[in-house]
Amino acid sequence: MTDANKVQAFKELHDLLLYYAEHRDLPAEEGFNFFDEVKKNCSILEMDHKEFTRTFQLKQL
Repeated sequence: MTDANKVQAFKELHDLLLYYAEHRDLPAEEGFNFFDEVKKNCSILEMDHKEFTRTFQLKQL
């Protein structure tokens, strides 16, 4: 994985955190799975997605 890919994955995680803060009580767009996106980007960054979701207190409603 290149540094550019890791930076992009970090940006996407940041955007996902903002999305969660603003839209967590609203229905998601069809076909969009927030937690799958978190898992994908954490994988690129070689981070444990479960620890990430625990740390940022991300919960499925």
